[in-house]
Amino acid sequence: MRHLIISLLTLPFFISCNDSQPKKLEDAFILSLQKNNFDLLNDYLPDAKFYRSLGDKVPQGSDAEIKKILDAKHEEIKTAWQNTYFNAAEKKIDLNKLVIKEAIYYDPFLKDETNEAMIITYEYKGSAWDDIQFIISRKPGKIVLLGIPNPTRAFSMQDSELRASNEAKAWIELSKPEFKKDVEELSNKLVAAAKANNLDEFGKHLVYRGADENKLWRTPVNMNDSTERLLAAQFMQRLNKNLENCNNYKTGNFVTNRESEGLWITWPLDCGNKIVTLHYLRINERLLLGDTDVEEGK
Repeated sequence: MRHLIISLLTLPFFISCNDSQPKKLEDAFILSLQKNNFDLLNDYLPDAKFYRSLGDKVPQGSDAEIKKILDAKHEEIKTAWQNTYFNAAEKKIDLNKLVIKEAIYYDPFLKDETNEAMIITYEYKGSAWDDIQFIISRKPGKIVLLGIPNPTRAFSMQDSELRASNEAKAWIELSKPEFKKDVEELSNKLVAAAKANNLDEFGKHLVYRGADENKLWRTPVNMNDSTERLLAAQFMQRLNKNLENCNNYKTGNFVTNRESEGLWITWPLDCGNKIVTLHYLRINERLLLGDTDVEEGK
């Protein structure tokens, strides 16, 4: 898998006098909205060369047949682009005041060698947002725009915690060879802390799962707060119950599951007669334990 985070200069995006074609998809996309001109994205749309490069992954045919398929795809992308434009217009967003902060490329399509995902993080009136998302391909050596999922979410400006970006970066971390080792070391540390009833150490690695909706699944547990400390103690007691008679265990490979809380990363502990699972979320660049389960061993 190929992953890259491109950090961009936090300077306002200026429209050149001669409307020269931007060299980056994110710049071309914003310019196309500013100008209300979808044609400015033409260089990034899939063409016949790209389509044929996919080989037997897609139906092949004559030039005319492939053109018909591509025309339909272009129209699909244009419709999503129009919905994005209308959403910005309805919210009276001044697109000339957008500042692109970051473009994140990541690969949640583990069984697909062609598609990747892309998120644009931008600043508007002093706040950062990450609600512009694309499906792309970089297989031919250039970026090809394949889709704009959830176009009506663009410019919704609702998630100031940038959870989409955090999830994207979690996918990037998952692809690194050292990630599995990091999860294993953290899991061993948590199991040891739980068995030793070391609440201070255990609680440092928990995600908040209390009654405060503004913090739920979004922040670490605050061990200086008596209520949250009690939640941590209850969680530790629950994990210890799951670990009863599990003095030795084998570990396997982590698995991922996308749910409303974010991207869950599950680490199994095979105790022989049962399997204890630890479920993590990536919050503010950290892996935090959010849940634990137990099931009978195979």
